[in-house]
Amino acid sequence: MAFFSSISIAAAAGGTVHGFFLDESSLGYRILWPFTLIVIGITSLSGVYIGAALLFSRPKANYINRVALAFFLAYSSIVLFIRGDFRIAILDYLPALIFLGGAFLLAHLRQRKQAFLIGFLGVCTMLLSAAAQQAKLGVDPRYFDHNALYHVLQAIALFMVFIAARETSKAGEFIN
Repeated sequence: MAFFSSISIAAAAGGTVHGFFLDESSLGYRILWPFTLIVIGITSLSGVYIGAALLFSRPKANYINRVALAFFLAYSSIVLFIRGDFRIAILDYLPALIFLGGAFLLAHLRQRKQAFLIGFLGVCTMLLSAAAQQAKLGVDPRYFDHNALYHVLQAIALFMVFIAARETSKAGEFIN
């Protein structure tokens, strides 16, 4: 729930910044942009929690979650007080996505559940979309730029992860 809620809030806040507060000196930008980055950090943290639940016993997962929480707090401090560009968010969520993707893949290999493979492919699509965005790859610079392509690919990826989450939670597949 936290994974999908936080990414939705980040998309809404980030879209508001891109649509209405591009001037970095505006009050809207100074409030919404750091908020967006912190909520992206919550998404990363949630991804680690999901991956830990898939792969490890409860005590090991709790340890990993505490370490991830410490990283989230450090990340939030960096965003608020040192540097607040999107590349910092990428550096935060890249390891979390790789961990979550690896967890889906390992769970698929262990249990041969199709839903885990769909989740893995969804995470791969998320990583591909972030790479395309950073490379500024788009269909059309005016009507469908790199940010638009990023968000369309993210929507597809999130749907794939949602399918995996729905199927695995219905069947009680999370390992504890």
